[in-house]
Formats: sequence, C-alpha cells, structure tokens
Amino acid sequence: MILVASAFAAENPRDTIAENLKRSKSNSEKLSLYKKYAEFFETKDFDRSIKLSIEGRKLAKKTNNQTLEAEFLRHLGNAYYFSGKLDSAGGYYFSALNILKTQKDRRKLAELYNNLGRFYRKTSDYQRALKNYDEALHIYTQLNDLEGIATVYNESGVVYEYLEQHHEAINRYQKSLEIQRKRSDLVGQGYSLEFIGGNYILQKKFELAEKFLLAAINLREQTKDEFALAMSYNVLGKLYQEQDRYSESEVYFLKSNAISRRLDYLDLLKNNYQNLAKIYRLQGKNDAAYENLENFRIINDSIFTLGKAEQIEELSVKYETAEKDRQLLAEKSKVFKRNVLVFSLLGVLLLGFFYYQNYRARQKVQLQRVVLHQQELAANAVLQAEDNERKRMATQLHDGIGQLLSAANMNISMFNDFKNDENKFTAVLHKTQSILGDAISDVRTLSHQIMPNMLIRNSLPDALRDLVAKTSSASLNIQLQINNLRKDLNQSLQVVIFRVVQECLNNTIKHAQASEVQIKIQQDKGFVEIFYGDNGIGFDVDEAIAAGGLGVENIKSRIEMLKGTYVLKSEKDRGTTVEMKIPC
Repeated sequence: MILVASAFAAENPRDTIAENLKRSKSNSEKLSLYKKYAEFFETKDFDRSIKLSIEGRKLAKKTNNQTLEAEFLRHLGNAYYFSGKLDSAGGYYFSALNILKTQKDRRKLAELYNNLGRFYRKTSDYQRALKNYDEALHIYTQLNDLEGIATVYNESGVVYEYLEQHHEAINRYQKSLEIQRKRSDLVGQGYSLEFIGGNYILQKKFELAEKFLLAAINLREQTKDEFALAMSYNVLGKLYQEQDRYSESEVYFLKSNAISRRLDYLDLLKNNYQNLAKIYRLQGKNDAAYENLENFRIINDSIFTLGKAEQIEELSVKYETAEKDRQLLAEKSKVFKRNVLVFSLLGVLLLGFFYYQNYRARQKVQLQRVVLHQQELAANAVLQAEDNERKRMATQLHDGIGQLLSAANMNISMFNDFKNDENKFTAVLHKTQSILGDAISDVRTLSHQIMPNMLIRNSLPDALRDLVAKTSSASLNIQLQINNLRKDLNQSLQVVIFRVVQECLNNTIKHAQASEVQIKIQQDKGFVEIFYGDNGIGFDVDEAIAAGGLGVENIKSRIEMLKGTYVLKSEKDRGTTVEMKIPC
C-alpha cells in the first residue's frame, strides 16, 4: 500500500487519469489503470472511485473478464461503505461474491470476505462478521499471504472489542502488529497501533492508549495517509474526552473534521460533530454544542434518507435494466435469423430424438437377449450340478448301499446251511446285522445330503447349527452368527442357503488348510446376507474358475438362480471370503 500511495502522490492522478487512459493501447492496460485509480480514490474521493469503478466494470464485462468485474464491484462496495451508504455497499459486495465464487482467484475472494466481515461489523451483526473473517483468514493462511492474515487479525479484533472480549481483541491486534513489523508495512502498523490504543481506552488504560495512538499518528503523518489520519485524530480525541481533557479533545476532533470534510467522509464527520457537541455542552458552550448537534443531525438524516436511492442502486446491480434494454434494441434486427436457427436446431433435435429412441429400443432388445442368455447359462449350470448330484447319488447307491445289501442277502441265504450249527449261524447273523447297520448308516448320510433331517424337522438356523457342530473339530474352529433369520423362509431358499454353506465348508476342509472359519447370516430389508470367511492358504480365483474346481460355479449358479449376488475374494496365504445377498 505504501508503494502505491507514493507512486500516486508523485504523478498526481487527479490530473492525469484521462490522459493515461487515452494513451493506453489495449483494453488490458485500460483495465489495469481503472483498477489502480479506483483503489487509490477508494478512501480519498468516493465519487471519483465510484465513477472509475463503474467505467472499469463496463470494460471488464465487455472483455468478459469476470474476475476484474467482481473486483470493480468490490471497489464500488468499499467506496459506498466509506461514504456511509451501507445498503448500496452490501448490494455490490454480494454481486461481487456471486461472481468470485465461480472464479479461481482465491486471494480476491479472501479480500471480499474481509470486506463483508467489516460490513457486518458495521451493521452490528457480529456472528456473520466473524464467519466472513474466518473465511478470509482460512484462505489467506492457505496462500501464506501475511499481509492478508495481518489485515484480518486487525479487522476481526474490532468485533471481539465490541463483544467486550478485550483479551482476544488485543491478542489479534498484537499478532497483526508483529506481522506488519516483519513486513516493514508502515500503513499496516498504523492500523494495529490505533486499534490497540482504542481498545485500551475501553479498558480505561489511558496512558497505554495515548502511547499507541501517538505512535499510530506518527506513522500516518509519515505515509501521508489522510483517510487513516482522520480516524487516528478521532480516536485520540475520544481518549482526551474520556479524561475530561476537553481542549485537547476538541483540537483532534477538529483536525479529524477538516480531513473528513475534504474526503466527504460522512460517517466520521457525523461522529466528530456528535462528540464536539458533547464536549461543548459539558463546557457550557451551548451555542457551539447546538451548532455541532445540528450538523450531526443533518448528516445523520441525509444518510438515513438515502434508503430509497440505495434500493434502486442495489436493483441496478442485480438487474442492470437500462443496459439490458439497449441490448434488446440492438438484437431486434437479429430476431428473424435467430428464429430460423432455432427452428433448424429444433428439427435436428427432433430427428436426433427419434434416432435415439430407436437406438434405445434396439439396445433394450439386445440387453434382454443377453439377460436371457445369462439366465439360460445359469439354469444349465444348476441343471448340470443337479445332474452331477444325481449321478453321485446313483453311484453311492450302486457301489455303496447296493453292495452292502447284496452282501446282506448272500449272508441271509446261508442261514439254512448253518441252522443246525449254532456257532456258525450266530456268526453269520451278527455279520448280516453289521452289514445292514452300515447300509442304514449310508442311507442316513445320503438322505441327509439330499435334505438334512434338521432342515426337515426344524428350521434353517437349527440345521446350520447342527452342520457346524458336526463339522467343527479340534483343528477347525467354526464361528456361526445368525441375526433376524425368520423361520418361515421359502423352503427352496432354505435349501440353497444350507447347500451354499455346506459347499463352502467342504471346500475349506478339502483345500484351505484353515484353522478358523467365520459364518455370518442375517436377514434385513427383504434380503438374506451371507458372509463366509476362512484363514486358509487361499487360491487364485481366476484360475479356480477357469479350472471349474472348488464348486465355485455350483455356488454361484444357485445364488444367481434366486436373483442374488455373489462375490468371491481370495489371495494366496490370505484366506478366502464369500459374500452373498439373496432376496427373500
């Protein structure tokens, strides 16, 4: 800020603005100058800053530079803020915010949040003020922008001062002062010193307050910052007023007024007149008190009566009706061409729509074919599995139970041969009974495999517990957890769930070399969810599927026939998990 102010002081911008703009060769140069001058006059000549910001904004819109358009809106907000027209300031700030939120310039967004924090602080909405200051501080911290961080500390400290949290206010002012001293920023130091001094006035620490305020004035006289100097004179006047040092207080309020009148800084003028009226009244100078009170009321009333004009200005920011009217007039000659283009595009869109509908219909038919094919494959897989099951049972009946029954029949035929030999007869009888016992046991086993007795007699949970109890051993610990599983599930679904768990256990016992198995089954929201996991040696899933081993396809086909989902995961030396979800 010091370098900018020095450069302007050297070139006397009030005399050279038009000349410099005329000499600029490109829109980019003009925009840079508009921004430079609008910012400079922001606290020195509000009307000039407003005029330059409006012209700069028009050029930014013309060149489609949205970031700079938002920047000019922000300068307009600042100029109206310092001139006491808060409604207009708020309208421009919010218009700038709508644009900057869509842009990538986070530093500009942080500056705007800081301005909004100050705006809400002025309207006594302290919670919103702190929220905007926090947004600004967050961005500045991410950007490591020390100047921005110091500014927010200063500005937000005032809110804590108003909330009478003086310790936090002083803490923030001191942080800002420390940063600005490292940066050798005299302007920033001046603000921190003034804020610290003002806070000490509130705490009745008048000696400390005077020390900091005089230091702030010294810096501001060096930098020739009239706007800031007017504020410092005002605060020092308040200090002496609090100490009943009315003559000194009057001097500084008058000094502040002299600058405020030059800058047309209505808000500060109003405050100075109000304080002067109080001083003169306490001194018994009633005429002077009355004159200053009248000046205060005139300014206060003028600011208040700006409400209607400010509403119009805010509406103009939002809608810009005059500019839109000119655009409508300019576009009347293009209406016919535009209509032709619109109808042409409409025709193309209709053709595209019909083509798309036809394409979707073809895709739907194709998808149905694929689904039917997949269902056919799943059905074939189940049929194949069932056929293999029947062949296995036939083999077991023929080679196992059939052989045992043949042996029993042969032994029975020998009874007549040994009916007179009690010892041999008894031996053949016992042997026959043993053979029949084996056959009965095999029949039980086979029937249990076809439909478990526990599943026939009781419920699925009982059948699963019976399966786990019979399968568990000293070397294989099986944990079964069943939640909310209803006993009235469809019989086919119960059989599939039982077979799937049984198949998984068989695979673990035959191949996994596992010591732990976890089985979780729960019913919820129209689905039965099954989790099976072991800590075995694992395997390559793709290889297993390709080889057709481990009953993978058998399990998958059973699940898919019931419209369920099936996810198998396994890695070598990391165990195996199976997750299934079946609608019920």
